[in-house]
Amino acid sequence: MSHLALYRQFRPKTFDEVIAQNHIVETLRHQIENGTISHAYLFCGTRGTGKTSCAKIFAKAVNCLNPKNGSPCGECEVCKKIDANGNFDIMEIDAASNNRVDEIRDLREKVNYLPSIGKYKVYIIDEVH
Repeated sequence: MSHLALYRQFRPKTFDEVIAQNHIVETLRHQIENGTISHAYLFCGTRGTGKTSCAKIFAKAVNCLNPKNGSPCGECEVCKKIDANGNFDIMEIDAASNNRVDEIRDLREKVNYLPSIGKYKVYIIDEVH
C-alpha cells in the first residue's frame, strides 16, 4: 500500500469539494462556463487555504472535455490523465526548490509548445515568494 500525505489524500478534486472559498470557486466556475479564461491567475493567501487545490481543479476544468457547472467531470480521458499525473500539459513546479536561472530558461522554452492533449497548457508555480 502506498503512503499519501493527508493533504494529498483528501485534496478536493472538484469545486464542490472546496470549503470556505465560495467567492473564488464561483468566479472560476463563471469564467469556465462563459469561456472568459485569462492568460494568468495569481492565487494568494495564507498556508492551507486551498490555493494549490483551486489551481489544480481549475487547470483540470479548463482542459476537461465535458465540464459540469464549471467543474471537471472527472470521467473523460483528460481528467483521468490529470488525476494520474500523466498529462504533460499541466505542470506543477515548486518555485522554492526550482529557482535557478537554468530552470527558468527551461520553463520559458516549454511554454512555446502547444498543448498535446488538452485545450490549454497550465503551469502551476507553487511557493512563489
